[in-house]
Amino acid sequence: MILKRSWRIEVQWMSEQSMSERSPAGSPAGSSAGSSAGSSAGSSADRTRSAILTAARTCFAETGYDGTGLRAIAVRAGANVALIQRYFGSKEGLFLAAILPRLDVSLLLDGPMDEFGARAASIMRMKVGRGFDPMMALLRALATPSLAPSLSAALSRQVMAPLAARLEGDEPEMRAALILAHLAGYEMLLRVLQLPELAEAKAAARETALATTLQDLADGPR
Repeated sequence: MILKRSWRIEVQWMSEQSMSERSPAGSPAGSSAGSSAGSSAGSSADRTRSAILTAARTCFAETGYDGTGLRAIAVRAGANVALIQRYFGSKEGLFLAAILPRLDVSLLLDGPMDEFGARAASIMRMKVGRGFDPMMALLRALATPSLAPSLSAALSRQVMAPLAARLEGDEPEMRAALILAHLAGYEMLLRVLQLPELAEAKAAARETALATTLQDLADGPR
């Protein structure tokens, strides 16, 4: 049963990642382009905007918010800085447009909550090396005070609120925040700092321990 559940999660994860990468930001996957002459310019603008967002996600994930300049994003996107400023106003505006729409916990919540810990731990394992990771980009931006209010509001709205709504028992909002804290801390120590005690541990043991901790928080006090 565990292997079957892990396989189902992995197939769904890969499918959603593929759809997400193919769809322009702000447009549903599979939407058809307009056939009128006026749609040509709009399509070109959409492609340019999408290229900028894709380049921004890559740069922010690789070098962090402070280490990324608009010129580097423009070069990667095949655009120019003036065009980025026209579409997004500033680097902060571009960061928020590129990262926040990708904060999606639907896969975490897709299933019984008594399997939440195992499901979350499996996703944390499978997403390594599988394309853009919004959590990694957020972690690399935490040292920028000007972003804190926007990031805090987005995490509350897009992550903690839907998670808390699925938690039964007392203080679901606090437990949702603690789950997020564990996931973010795990990501930071394992993938950013590569803490030896985590990085060199057996993957199965590490995943089981994380799953147990997350499930305890999801279940709440007994």
